[in-house]
Amino acid sequence: MVELEQSVLIRRPLDEVFALASDPKNDPDWSAVVEQVEATGPLGVGVHLIQRVHLLGRRAHVPVEVLEYTPPTRVVLRASIPHIQVMGWRLFEPTREGTRVIFRTQARLSGLVSLTTPLFVRTARKHLEEDLGQLRRLLESAAFPQPLQAT
Repeated sequence: MVELEQSVLIRRPLDEVFALASDPKNDPDWSAVVEQVEATGPLGVGVHLIQRVHLLGRRAHVPVEVLEYTPPTRVVLRASIPHIQVMGWRLFEPTREGTRVIFRTQARLSGLVSLTTPLFVRTARKHLEEDLGQLRRLLESAAFPQPLQAT
């Protein structure tokens, strides 16, 4: 079992950050890995999505299911492709400075794919860090109203 966690402080209000970062349909706006997302309906428990991803030089269509949806603090997702099963938590915590976003991932690699675990971990960690940085830049950019000021 592989476990990864990455967090970022975004100087924006909780509701605003949750609105963008909780919904996988918005992932292509800030994730270098996710190219496109199609959903069976609005975000909520039981909704199924298909993410088209580009990772390790390969493209794949990844089925994703929303297991938990608790606005504005938590979304839990499950994704599965042959030999890789992933659980993902998107957690949101208000702070004085804005919102702490925590992405937690557990992945189980099986079969021959399990031999790539060290590469999977390095690549996933790198993309997670870069993607959360891009999410922060997007939400704190001039496209949105002024960021919160730390006190």
